Amino acid sequence: MKQRPLAQGLKYVEAPRWHLNRLWFSDVHDFALKTVTLDGAVRTVAAFPSRPSGIGILPDGRVLMATALDGKLWTVSSDGAVKEVADLSPLVTGLLNDMVVDGSGRAFVGDTGFKMGPGVAPQPGRVLSWKEGEAARVVAEDVTFPNGCIVTPDARQYLVAETLANRISAFALASDGTLSDRRVFANLDSSPDGICLDEEGGVWVGLPLKGEFIRLSADGQVSRRLPSATPFAVACALGGADRRTLFLCSADTDLQRLARGESTARIDVCEAEVSGAGWP
Repeated sequence: MKQRPLAQGLKYVEAPRWHLNRLWFSDVHDFALKTVTLDGAVRTVAAFPSRPSGIGILPDGRVLMATALDGKLWTVSSDGAVKEVADLSPLVTGLLNDMVVDGSGRAFVGDTGFKMGPGVAPQPGRVLSWKEGEAARVVAEDVTFPNGCIVTPDARQYLVAETLANRISAFALASDGTLSDRRVFANLDSSPDGICLDEEGGVWVGLPLKGEFIRLSADGQVSRRLPSATPFAVACALGGADRRTLFLCSADTDLQRLARGESTARIDVCEAEVSGAGWP
């Protein structure tokens, strides 16, 4: 799987999502929602001073954005018009993190449980659910720094990377958004960040502290390893016309520099053997 550079000179790329023939992503420490086309043209769509985080795509094509520092959800139209649609801050115990929106328009967004900083002890986080016309609610507790997340094509499972627990967990997903029957999908030897799903039930995972992306087979075993172009392997997505373009988002940083917002990022691509599936 030969990688090639797609975009460079970014700050810190999270939550990549393929939509409208381009990759949408949060450039977190540039405080902006951006896109890049397959020819490498980067565009800033909207600024988010409250720090962009998770992204999802609503059924009508609007982009849903979570902002970390104020605990809010926003919609963004293709022309960049931004509208606040929900204030989740009364439920948030830390920072809003990554998010997935399923085919019905229901968002599942991670709450880290604590605000990272010197001397701050980690606390368990949770998963929040929101859908237009419904009140937001907590659907999972005691999730250890919820991060990248997936809903399977049958809309019956929700998977989430628990970064500080070095694992990916899976939940049964009911039609009303209720999560139950929690289980460990995979225990890992490093902290997972962004994840995406393929048609064989395989999960691609970014491992920032190891500088590599791995593919887990449907039984949770490592079946592929790809080195990241820069030391932090942050997030990944499957997109393109046939959902076989694997977007690899990495950064030249470390935990100490990242806490100060010091990072340079890039996006590389390669062709995956199995097409993407589910949401995002």
